[in-house]
Amino acid sequence: MSDPHLGSGSSANPNLVLTLVYFLTIAAILIGTAVYFIVMARITDPEVRLMELITTQREVQHLIDNLSSQFSNFWRLPLRWRSMKPYYTHQTLSWIFILALVASVVVLIVALALDLAQVARISTLTYVVSLNALFMVRQHLYYIRRTYLTYDAEHYLVLDTTKFYYFDWSVFNVVQLGILVIEFLQLLSFPIRDLLDALYLSKNQQLNGNSDGSNTASFIIGIITMFANLSSKFYVIQFWFLVSVIGCIVLVMTVIHTYNAMRPHRPIAIYWVKYLLPLANLLYLPMLVMLIGSAACLSKIGTEDASDSSSGLLRCDSPSVVKPLYLALTVVAYTAGYVILTAFVTSFDRIPIKGEIHYKSQGVAFLKNMSMLLSIDFLLVANSYRHIRSILSLVIVLSMVCFNINTQPCFVEQINYWRTYGFCCILWVALIVTMLTNEDSTLSDTGTGGIVSALAVGAVILL
Repeated sequence: MSDPHLGSGSSANPNLVLTLVYFLTIAAILIGTAVYFIVMARITDPEVRLMELITTQREVQHLIDNLSSQFSNFWRLPLRWRSMKPYYTHQTLSWIFILALVASVVVLIVALALDLAQVARISTLTYVVSLNALFMVRQHLYYIRRTYLTYDAEHYLVLDTTKFYYFDWSVFNVVQLGILVIEFLQLLSFPIRDLLDALYLSKNQQLNGNSDGSNTASFIIGIITMFANLSSKFYVIQFWFLVSVIGCIVLVMTVIHTYNAMRPHRPIAIYWVKYLLPLANLLYLPMLVMLIGSAACLSKIGTEDASDSSSGLLRCDSPSVVKPLYLALTVVAYTAGYVILTAFVTSFDRIPIKGEIHYKSQGVAFLKNMSMLLSIDFLLVANSYRHIRSILSLVIVLSMVCFNINTQPCFVEQINYWRTYGFCCILWVALIVTMLTNEDSTLSDTGTGGIVSALAVGAVILL
């Protein structure tokens, strides 16, 4: 079955190129990380290496303790009103979101069984939003109570008062800067992709033409951000790859936890977990956004948005794709991946050395969760509510700007400044999208040149 989204005269399959780039990039990151640490282990003095391992083991053990405290706090939900004191708001909201989760799961199962496309779509959106909201509430409560949940109150007092004005150009900092740039481009891609889809959809309705320009732009965005917009056969490959990766993560965590609990005197060494943090931060959005895109695409099958170019980051219109099975697996994989990855990247709370780019865990938690809400907004909200979607994106990005200014989540002030600037750029693009996508006539009259001019004026003002 040929893919209608591909151009017939193209010499190379863009979906094949994008798929190869996606997997080759992941392989290069993994191999590069392994080679770097192997080389550093060989050229470092043995005594220095031993001290680094001891320090790393201590930091990782602190990470594991924080991770255990987060999960313990997540599941500790009192039923009685008196037991909720003094956190009535957090506990009440938690139970509301849990009830929403249970209700959405029941409705989703019934909708899939009866093939009710619109109901399945709404229940999928409700489930994902409720899960993210529940985890955000529980994490906020954890950060309020963590002085009482953990054994080291002085450690967090030092973290709250540490501040640097400049950073050095170490390999670690270069990697952190690279991750910052990629995250900025990933977040910026959501309003830009929405704008391009709306622009070319409006022109196609008038001219009955094709959307080669939109496909080309989406292809370029996919290459830069690792957010692939794949055809159906490549969707199946990437879907099972992501499900397998998340399944392996859950299996490894279960095996290590069980083994160490059964043999506490000879536990499995876990110092290597620290080296997975940059990879987790880099692949956090691509992995979870791919699953959100999968849910968006599957939930829109049978609705009026299914034929639009913005029906999802992934196209799932192949006859081999069984919608109930794939959507159920997507929901399960997203639940496991989101909870594990978010808890993991927000549990590393070591005291940084001077000049090192490092972040406070509560800042990482808020910005990661808001990034996921932004992706949910652009991918799961229906195209018929595009103006509401744009307004919600403004609220989300504006909250990220205010949070970054107010809390200064990075220990280096220069990084906080540039990160705020980046969020302001995304806010400007989201504002342009909100103004231009409210009316199709406004969008088609403005055209690509007017949009580029507006973005350029905004960039000059920000600079």
